[in-house]
Amino acid sequence: MTDDVIVRPKGRRNNAADSDAPVVKAGPAPQPQEETASAPETGRKSALGGIGSSIPFGKRREEDRKGTWGDSGYRATDDQAHRDVAYGIPSFMKQTWIVFMVQMKLFSKQKWTYFMLFVALLIPIVYFAGHNLLTSMLSGFGFVTEYSNTFIAGMLAFLPLLLGLFTSVMCGTQLPNEFKERTAYMNVSLPLDRRSFYLGKYLAGFIMSLAVFMFAYGMAIATAMSRYDAIFADLLSSSLALTIVGVFAYSATAFCIGSFMRRGSSLIPFILMSVAIPMVCTLVFAVYEYTGPDLSWLFYLPCFLGEAALGILGAPMSGSAGMVVIPYMDLTNIGINLAVGIVWGAAFLLLGMFKTMRREM
Repeated sequence: MTDDVIVRPKGRRNNAADSDAPVVKAGPAPQPQEETASAPETGRKSALGGIGSSIPFGKRREEDRKGTWGDSGYRATDDQAHRDVAYGIPSFMKQTWIVFMVQMKLFSKQKWTYFMLFVALLIPIVYFAGHNLLTSMLSGFGFVTEYSNTFIAGMLAFLPLLLGLFTSVMCGTQLPNEFKERTAYMNVSLPLDRRSFYLGKYLAGFIMSLAVFMFAYGMAIATAMSRYDAIFADLLSSSLALTIVGVFAYSATAFCIGSFMRRGSSLIPFILMSVAIPMVCTLVFAVYEYTGPDLSWLFYLPCFLGEAALGILGAPMSGSAGMVVIPYMDLTNIGINLAVGIVWGAAFLLLGMFKTMRREM
């Protein structure tokens, strides 16, 4: 049964005056219909309520996958997909090289690196700025400036002092700063051998220190070549060998001391190697020089390698704490100095590595 619904204009009263108003028939009134929601094609009603119809199941899911990446037709070779690549931890040498290169990049951003290079550049600058005054000063301290090698030794008079200072700065603060700034914890937590971490850091400091002193030798030789015609290459090569071993011994000692410290300090290894040990040995030798045993063997210690490098060039003294020991050193056989320096450096390097391997994080 259907009824017509009469719609009257809204806002007007239903009275006799409205009998003339048009009547609009809207047709049969809508009847409520029963909900006939059909179940999914699988015949199962979704347990997720209203959103169940939006999640595909069964056959509908398979139909939705058609035309996707699964049927794109793309094929990759073994090389393109890297199926034949075997991934593994880098070797010991590779890890050491990576740590070395990272530390060298850090050195390139430090002000001390450029300061040391500037000190080496001061050698020709000071000479050409006042060579007459410099020659007079060297002659006053006993340097025979008639010989090129002695003149080179005079230009490098502060080599023993700077040997301890520069190596302490380059090698004495690396490991402590790594743990102080918490950067070591990001490295040792990786599958990184601690020996590679230790040796890579040390090699960077050793190479950087050695490069600075070799640059200083080059500046001194170039300055001498502008004044003299000949240079004694055999004595100069012996002096270079003593300096290289001295850099190794000093840097290994500073690096070892740094591995035992929680906070980096370049002052402690510098005072130890350039001030304390040379002064003690010099005083002990002076006390027993005439009334006791011969203690000249004390001057074979690596802390006197800088003095030996200058003494073999003919320098009577040096600008360091051991300035007066050069005349008492036996420089006829520098093999002992080299051997003692190498053993000293290797022993301290191994001691520092042992401490780093057992250090708690």
